[in-house]
Amino acid sequence: MAQFTKERNTNIMKLPLTSEGSNKALYSYKKPTVQNCKVTFIDGSVFWEKMIFNDKFLSIKGEPNKLYLDEQCNIEADLTRIQKIQECKRLGLILG
Repeated sequence: MAQFTKERNTNIMKLPLTSEGSNKALYSYKKPTVQNCKVTFIDGSVFWEKMIFNDKFLSIKGEPNKLYLDEQCNIEADLTRIQKIQECKRLGLILG
């Protein structure tokens, strides 16, 4: 799951904020900053998934089918998410 720890200012509607220009509005919106997610598989292996956020549509999603070895998501793992799930199925840890 995503971890919400920091907040950053965003102005999706492009309204003038209280600190901008002569047309001052009482509009301020805070959106949490999303960090990369830790993924733990049933066999105990730990990887990281890079989170991508879109301020325009207020959506947050993980990078599709990619796993990383470090929290900053700089070092890509040598296998994909689907390959890891199939490996767990072969070991009998996941039924289906």
